[in-house]
Amino acid sequence: MNMQFSFSLYRTTRIARKEGLDAFRDRRTLLMIILPALFAGPLFLLLIFNLIASHGAKAQSPRLAVGGGEYAPALIAFLEQQQVRVESLPDDYEIRIRRGEFDIAMIVPPSFPGDVIAGRSAKVQLVYDRSRDRAQITIGQVEQLLRVYGQQWGKTRLILRGVAPDVAAPLSIDAVNLATPQQSGALLLSLISFYALFATLTGGMALALDTSAGERERQSLQPLLITPAQPLEIVGGKWLAASTVNIIVALLTLIGFYLTLRFAPLPAVGIPFLFGLNELLRFCVILLPLAFLLPALHFYVGIRSRSVREAQASTSILLLLFSLLPITQMFLQQREPDWIVAIPIAGHYTMLSRALRGDILVSWDIVLTYTVPFVLLLFILFACARRIDQETRRP
Repeated sequence: MNMQFSFSLYRTTRIARKEGLDAFRDRRTLLMIILPALFAGPLFLLLIFNLIASHGAKAQSPRLAVGGGEYAPALIAFLEQQQVRVESLPDDYEIRIRRGEFDIAMIVPPSFPGDVIAGRSAKVQLVYDRSRDRAQITIGQVEQLLRVYGQQWGKTRLILRGVAPDVAAPLSIDAVNLATPQQSGALLLSLISFYALFATLTGGMALALDTSAGERERQSLQPLLITPAQPLEIVGGKWLAASTVNIIVALLTLIGFYLTLRFAPLPAVGIPFLFGLNELLRFCVILLPLAFLLPALHFYVGIRSRSVREAQASTSILLLLFSLLPITQMFLQQREPDWIVAIPIAGHYTMLSRALRGDILVSWDIVLTYTVPFVLLLFILFACARRIDQETRRP
């Protein structure tokens, strides 16, 4: 038997209104939807900014445990001039470095003064645990300072021997950074794009699963199937309610980002982070097609599942796969192809990153980010309606 694709906008909106009211009457569900959207994003930003600020403070005054510093007083004086906090080396320094109490230690051997007098290359030993992520900044800072000291020392030796220091440096590099301040800040704020995308992935998921697998499990879907409402109208109403909730969650998340970056007392990190009304509007335009597509996909998974637990398990796999796309793009070491904007989620993440950088959004790219999700949306809605039609015809 073929399904009848009759459609009434009035019945569809009535079903959507009914599902929306049911969702918002449950205060616990309402809090679970609204509170994370309002506070999780700002808290996420505060953690990022405090992490960046703490790393910056550590880079400005690195802590270095030194043993045998009396053999290299000039080196110790140079490090102290560079705001390095020089401390005495404890006997159990290796154990304390492994525990994370020290990031790095330097040992100056007794042969250091003799090598200096003889004009040989003097050696120092650096001890650290590079597997500790928090130690990476301090290790890099100390290594860079030692390289600078070595270069200055080498130039002094050449001058004392009547040789111009430029002879040992035949290549001079003049770096030109084309990144604007906004683009420099967007590099770190790329996590906002991921978080906003993830909020759109999950915003309407609970309602979509509850109105599909949940009603099947509670056996409350059957009374709706015997009403005059056609399968496509039932699917359209439930999808419209879940999409509305999804849009509200995504919008609240973006507003939380905007208010946090504009008014919250964030620590200074030395990089401008621009997320004003223009960026907020751009994000809304880019995320809108996903806000409509993903609830339909969640509803399709739910309507094909026999229980809410099965639907949640299937949806968690989808969320994992969808989350891997932007994560892969974050660590991609090559330019993304132009056609990636046509791929849902991956293309939307690319467009969000461009919006944060202040780049011009090409009209054709926006058309692609809307056209492909719209085609998929129609296909999924008709597939859901066909599934419900089979339910009504099942004896």
